[in-house]
Amino acid sequence: MDYWNKIALIIVLLCCSRFSFSQTFIPGNTYYDSTGYVEYRAGNLPIIISAPHGGSFEPTSIPDRTCTGCVLVKDGWTQPIAEGIHEALFQHTGCYPHLIINLLHRKKFDANRDIVDAADGNPIVEQSWVGYHEFIDAAKAQVVSDYGRGLFLDIHGHAHTIQRIELGYLLTRSELQLSDAVLNSTSYIEESSVRTLANDNILNHSHAQLLRGQNSYGALLVEKGFPTVPSFSDPFPQGSDPYFSGGYNTLRHGSKDNEGEIDAIQVELNNEIRFTDSIRLILIDSLAHAATEYYGLHYNDQFENNYCNIVNSSNDLSTEKKSIQLFPNPTSDLLTINGELSLPEIQILNSTGQICLVLNPSGTMHTVDISALPTGLYFVRVMEWTNTFFEVQKLIKK
Repeated sequence: MDYWNKIALIIVLLCCSRFSFSQTFIPGNTYYDSTGYVEYRAGNLPIIISAPHGGSFEPTSIPDRTCTGCVLVKDGWTQPIAEGIHEALFQHTGCYPHLIINLLHRKKFDANRDIVDAADGNPIVEQSWVGYHEFIDAAKAQVVSDYGRGLFLDIHGHAHTIQRIELGYLLTRSELQLSDAVLNSTSYIEESSVRTLANDNILNHSHAQLLRGQNSYGALLVEKGFPTVPSFSDPFPQGSDPYFSGGYNTLRHGSKDNEGEIDAIQVELNNEIRFTDSIRLILIDSLAHAATEYYGLHYNDQFENNYCNIVNSSNDLSTEKKSIQLFPNPTSDLLTINGELSLPEIQILNSTGQICLVLNPSGTMHTVDISALPTGLYFVRVMEWTNTFFEVQKLIKK
């Protein structure tokens, strides 16, 4: 597919997409794209977390990708880690980061590639691709509206022999091996996913200092016990050491090309810290705290211990969470839906987005028999009186 055909396809998919930037997302609530395969947890912090390769769902209706060079192995534990960072930030700040998750296995959908390689021509996955990046774009727009500046962290896993975290800024191994003076030159700053931050940060740090100085994100992780490259103690990969410099998401959503207000870092986590239960819990907390520290050091020195109060006090942003509860979940027969409000319509959709049941409860609690539904993943969607998209929760039918 040539360049202009790619552009035309993306435009058509965007026009057909369910979401638009005019939609209001309530911090703390969870939303899904039109396919149900992309999850967005809306936030009110200037931190966006993405988990493109950690999904496990493998619907038989979607064939495995067969494109040349396709990587089909998922990044184990990266979805739970991203969800853990989300929870740790909420516990630490009382506010929500933005979180976007690809629920499909990488065999079906690679959310860190352009649409051609990501979906391998499957129209459902192409819709998921649009939904994934549209959710990130919506999160970015909200961060810019609320704070002016923000940080995007794309969470991955690597299987390299050297057990350390690799941070990708779109600079290659050989480029990181260059001197600080060279990295601080305009040509290398323009190649960086933290380009905007390098040109405007409150400590007036140079580009090289932001990548591997004492206040770099890598240095903050090293302080918490996690070897990281680049960092102050490990400034660049040596020789021909394997190293991931960043991919499609870091390029698209960082500040390299658009000089926008969102900077990006690809976070590649080594096997040892992902697959060891006790270490993983410490890792999650460390990644979360390092993110708030990094933002406070470089973007806004009023951020620490103030967090979303900055935006709440100025914009009167409501964090009220209108929610429903599903129990038991998973279930094989009876499902009880308990809501805080008396809602006019509740829909149960299958994993392809088809409506299977429509309920019109008269009170705040409703029990429905779903024993006739096939086993699998479903979504319970609540509609407002205006019949606009309100809230979705996952349901497992045993």
